[in-house]
Amino acid sequence: MTRRTLRTDGHKPEEGLGKYVYCVIKAPEDKNSFGNLGFGGQEVYTFEYKDITPVISDAVFKEYAVDEEEVETHRKVVERVMTEYSVLPVAYGMIFKNRKLLTIAMGAGYAAMKKAFEAVDNKVELGIKIFLPKGVEDWNGKRSECRSEFLENLRGISVDSKELKLFSDRLILNVAFLVDKAKILEFSERVGEISSGYGEVKVQYSGPWPAYNFVDIYILGKQRKGFR
Repeated sequence: MTRRTLRTDGHKPEEGLGKYVYCVIKAPEDKNSFGNLGFGGQEVYTFEYKDITPVISDAVFKEYAVDEEEVETHRKVVERVMTEYSVLPVAYGMIFKNRKLLTIAMGAGYAAMKKAFEAVDNKVELGIKIFLPKGVEDWNGKRSECRSEFLENLRGISVDSKELKLFSDRLILNVAFLVDKAKILEFSERVGEISSGYGEVKVQYSGPWPAYNFVDIYILGKQRKGFR
């Protein structure tokens, strides 16, 4: 996707559209467009605010209930931005009625976002899930051994990790790792090495993703909308 500079007289939305926020990045030298990837084919672009900027598009101002297609649009925009920038992810459904309210929210959350960037800059989230074969419960006592080997080895390469919910009886490990971009290959190779010793289980390795499990940025209650 070719980068292009936007008009300096400001981005003028269609009437009735608000400002939908996909993620936050460090401010580029020039305003940046990521193409017409937003809701309704709207242009996704940067909104200047100090040294950080939300990545937004004009979108229908409404309550964004969980909708599979819209969630996928949000995800694809963030992944596109990730190809060029370190991304501070923002929860799905964050929209502001106009530029002024978005600017106010950015001011309220500026310190928190700056701190979050220190944690995730030049880093990505990688996920590991390990499933037992169907019909297997005890696995000859190897369940704990497998968990420990993956956790100990991969935590040594990652900056941080977070164990997530085991949503199935067959799932014995579900962990998100925060990994420096320079160590993605080393991490991937280590996953392969450990997995080779446990051929009976299914190892599901995913990513790189924005650091969804390591930052918490979302809209506050109706009385105080903004970032936190």
